Amino acid sequence: MAKSRKFRAGRIMALLVLVGLVAGLVFLLRSSTEQRSWPSADGVVQERFRSGKSYRVKVEYSLPDGTKQLADLSENGPARNPGDHVAVRYDLEDGRVVDAALADNDQATWVGGIMLGVAILGALFWNLIAWAPRPRSD
Repeated sequence: MAKSRKFRAGRIMALLVLVGLVAGLVFLLRSSTEQRSWPSADGVVQERFRSGKSYRVKVEYSLPDGTKQLADLSENGPARNPGDHVAVRYDLEDGRVVDAALADNDQATWVGGIMLGVAILGALFWNLIAWAPRPRSD
C-alpha cells in the first residue's frame, strides 16, 4: 500500500514538473514575441556598471516626439562601452515609456529557451517512465 502511494505521488510530481516547464517556455516565448513588436530607437551608451553578478548600461535614446529618454538596461549580449550605439526597444503607454530593453538581448531568450527545452525533454522521459504500466507480478 505504501509503495502504491509513493508511486502515485511520483506520477503527480512528474506531471506537475512537466506542466510547469511547458508554462515557463510559453511565458518566455510570449514575452519575447511581445518585446519584438515594440518600436525601437537608436541609443548611445552613457555608462556601463556592474549590478550584482551582471552588467547594466545607461542608454540615452530619442522617442518619436523628440524627447530624450535615459534608461538603465540589463546587458545580456556582448559588452558595450560608453559611446557605443545600440538599438533600444521600448513600450509606450499614454505617451510614457513603461518598459525598455536592448534590442539584441535575444541571446538570453535563446539560452533560456534551449535550457527549458532540454528540461522539458527530461520531464517527458520522466513522465514516460512514471506513467508506463508496471509489470504485474503473478
